[in-house]
Amino acid sequence: MPQTSQSARPSPVVFLVAAVVAGQAIALIVNAILTFIDPNSQELPGVAIFFLGFLYVLGAIWLFAAARGVYQGKAWPRGALVVAEVLAVIVSFTFFQLGDVVLGASLLISGGIVLIGLFTPALNGHLVQRRSREQD
Repeated sequence: MPQTSQSARPSPVVFLVAAVVAGQAIALIVNAILTFIDPNSQELPGVAIFFLGFLYVLGAIWLFAAARGVYQGKAWPRGALVVAEVLAVIVSFTFFQLGDVVLGASLLISGGIVLIGLFTPALNGHLVQRRSREQD
């Protein structure tokens, strides 16, 4: 019986993946705010600034929902996060080519952590545990 109480608590990998994804969502919110207040972005038309900010906020909402889903042991965030993190890794190479090593490295490292974490046995066990509890 003590094993069930211990297994009900998510593993550190689950916390790590959820925290990194939530951190990425926070970064998108910061980007949205900077898009509206940065003087360099004022060169864009107003509609473009609004649409870019809207996309950042929409992406942040999506990532927050995926982080919550991973923490709760739902299966749907895995596919969504694979797509988002592969895109983050691809975009990181663009930042490396532009000379922005810090941003490129942060995207590459955070994307890699999430991609690797999504397929660890601990996270797989968390998802399987969740499904077996729902079937009982």
